[in-house]
Amino acid sequence: MALLRKLMINFGCMGKHIKAIAFCALLFPSLVVAQWSGPINLSPGATSAGLNESMGSCIGVNGDIVHVVYGDRFNSTHGAIFYTRSSNAGLTWSNPIAITDIHGNAWNAAIAVNGVNIHVVWRTIDTLDNHRSSHYKHSIDGGNTWGPDLQIDSPVADWPAVAVSGNHVYVANDIVTSANPYNTEIFFLQSSDNGNTWSPHQQITFADNRSEDEAIIARGADIFMSWNDKRTGQMQIFTKHSSDYGVTWGPDVVVVPPFGYGTMVWMDGANVDVVAAGAPSGKYQIRLAQSADNGTTWTTDVDLTKDPLNTYYYPDMVRDGKELHVTYVKSGVGAQYLHSKKGGTSWDAPYSFGNSNITPFVAYSGCVLHVILPDSGRINYFRNPTGNGGTHCAFPTAVNSVPGEIDDVNVYPNPSEDGSITISNHSENFSIENIQLFDINGKMIYSLDFKDKSFKETQIKLYQSGIFIIAFRSATNTFYKKVIVL
Repeated sequence: MALLRKLMINFGCMGKHIKAIAFCALLFPSLVVAQWSGPINLSPGATSAGLNESMGSCIGVNGDIVHVVYGDRFNSTHGAIFYTRSSNAGLTWSNPIAITDIHGNAWNAAIAVNGVNIHVVWRTIDTLDNHRSSHYKHSIDGGNTWGPDLQIDSPVADWPAVAVSGNHVYVANDIVTSANPYNTEIFFLQSSDNGNTWSPHQQITFADNRSEDEAIIARGADIFMSWNDKRTGQMQIFTKHSSDYGVTWGPDVVVVPPFGYGTMVWMDGANVDVVAAGAPSGKYQIRLAQSADNGTTWTTDVDLTKDPLNTYYYPDMVRDGKELHVTYVKSGVGAQYLHSKKGGTSWDAPYSFGNSNITPFVAYSGCVLHVILPDSGRINYFRNPTGNGGTHCAFPTAVNSVPGEIDDVNVYPNPSEDGSITISNHSENFSIENIQLFDINGKMIYSLDFKDKSFKETQIKLYQSGIFIIAFRSATNTFYKKVIVL
């Protein structure tokens, strides 16, 4: 509320006049009410669409391009992996396409994105003998076309996870090493040539009982995994680190002690965060373990939900600088979101998206936050245009080189002597769906969506002198204009 009050004062929204109040409701609609959009169905026509069960994310981003994969179960023995994308930070979405055989039995997809390279993995279960195998598919042109299906590992116990760093692509999965007594171990394989060839799988855990449901993240030469492990007889969360592209691995480290289950891992600089459902006593809560020194030392895991009367599970998370974004499921309620802008030392109140009983996945592109979740056989998407305030929430180009200027969108007077600015759109071909205002340091001041795409004119009032950048987004393009307040 302090931020809201500050913004409203800066834009003259604390006055007593009805016109001022109405103007500020227009200027700050997502600050006056919740920033999150309503649900958008990404899976029209699906029979029974679903996402992965934690550990392997189904959403990936490259700038303003957002990629999503999901599985559609046609019946108990047949299913396929579908792909859809947005080219404008989630404002509009392509029609989903099947990227696996619709007569097959593919499910539990995961995705990793690096530029125009999109890497997708999934599990296939043979409909005749129940044989399970991991498969891989690659697009080198941002999802326009796709290479062949490639079986990369077999037999497997569960579904694969995938990560990418440059031309290095990594896949992890768990494999049954003993049927009686039952034992699974984590295996790892990699490609150093952008998915063209693959190494044999490499066993990286060696313990009794179950090591399973591994999550994986990579940045540069560093790779981190986290997984569920029952070697002590009680399920807990371990992590493991390689600093040389997976050639060698450090020790297994407990980060969420008994009982822990369902984990994701994220890296941002030297910060490594592991989130999981944990129940040291009572019902499962969402717990977070953190390292600020690239995994050398770890904090004691902390309880984020702090609600002993309810059960929480299936978390996901991303970090951008000090900004932490965590999604999870609250039993009987559905998907929820937690946000910290202080690196995890304090948290905002949770936000509820509603019905979902499997992992809601979260990602960011610049200032925009994206969440996908399964709901009653469809995949719903939620967008928050100002949800991320981290280091990536910045204007992408220097103010002396503002791209994409078009004459039919006018910003005047420019320069403005008193901070009063009119923005008008006279173009017949450019429908503005979103406006964002940035200061000279690249910090976004506000974001305004036009859902009916009918924006023609609006006025804003800036009470501070300086140089500002206005970003205009359509369904297919983004361009910028510079404005000066004297």
